Amino acid sequence: MTDVMREAMARLSRVKGVRGAMVVDPEAGVPVTTELAAGVDGRAVAALAASLFQRAGQALRASGHGALATAQLEAEAGHVLAVEADPLLVVVVAEPRAQLGLIRVEAQRAAEEMQ
Repeated sequence: MTDVMREAMARLSRVKGVRGAMVVDPEAGVPVTTELAAGVDGRAVAALAASLFQRAGQALRASGHGALATAQLEAEAGHVLAVEADPLLVVVVAEPRAQLGLIRVEAQRAAEEMQ
């Protein structure tokens, strides 16, 4: 884990409503580094985000829409946001009422810093 990753995850974790942030290896579906609140299963979220990001990306490319940059899942208990940071993913777990615009901006900033 690099200092850039560590600082990016710490910054994301401080955004109001964020329950966790991690850098994920999309090929393996495992977290590289995490900043998670108690009760957040980082391994499960990493596997979910990696699998969905890869499959959605394949479908988009096949349909002629190009590469997937950001994926957002919305569920009853909150949100999962995945942003490409080639070759990794920045994944954020947020509460239902979190400020998603701010979280997206910070996640994209983190991804740019890591590339």
